Amino acid sequence: MNKSIPTSIIIFGASGDLAQRKLVPSFFNLFRKRKTPKQLNIVGFGNTPFNDEAFRKHLREGMDQFANFKFTEEEWGLFSKNLYYHQGRYTDLADFKKLGELLGEIEGGPADRLFYMAIPPSIFPNIMDLLGLTGQLHEDGGWRRVVVEKPFGTDLASARALNQQAHKVLAENQIYRIDHYLGKETVQNILFTRFANTIFEPVWSRNYIDHVQITVAEKVGVEHRAGYYDSVGVLRDMFQNHLLQLLTLVAMEPPASFNADA
Repeated sequence: MNKSIPTSIIIFGASGDLAQRKLVPSFFNLFRKRKTPKQLNIVGFGNTPFNDEAFRKHLREGMDQFANFKFTEEEWGLFSKNLYYHQGRYTDLADFKKLGELLGEIEGGPADRLFYMAIPPSIFPNIMDLLGLTGQLHEDGGWRRVVVEKPFGTDLASARALNQQAHKVLAENQIYRIDHYLGKETVQNILFTRFANTIFEPVWSRNYIDHVQITVAEKVGVEHRAGYYDSVGVLRDMFQNHLLQLLTLVAMEPPASFNADA
């Protein structure tokens, strides 16, 4: 990130489970460690009728429940003053124009922007269209990036359609498709444990391993995500991404390299 200009992170689906449990606690932890730009703005966009204060309260409650680190109220106060919320519809051009105006007011000049899609894949095309129509993806004085959360489509055909939609307004190097399980420290270390460890590497094969069992031991249930599960389902939410990604890392052949284009 360019620390000389503001960075804005816009979370679509900001009132949902992922933002409260994972995203904002992670951004806050980076902020505490001084690994973010001096001016980091986080702007939530969603249908829930929050104002800025209600949004901050909602996220603060999530910190008590989900943060795995200790922090002070002073630290939270410094971080939360740059949390904003814009209520809007994902299909409304006027709401996206207002979002652009709000970002301009907050940033006060050139800024880097990261748009985080914490939403079902069915909504993604609308958002990409409206961001393009309102000029919010133009790299004018700062970079633009889009992070797309899993599931990326519902099958191969819809995933390809989403790719085509994204490439209408973005270059490939502006798009980050993410399964947040891959951000877990243990998961990130699997490949190094396998291929860089002379104890495990020689015996990590079918000749010595009888079977692989992967358990997802969740602490929470469906809770307020019933609408999401009705449309996506647990197989697409957990199995075809989280679990298959873990299985792939456990069973794959050594990669040619560890860079992004490998």
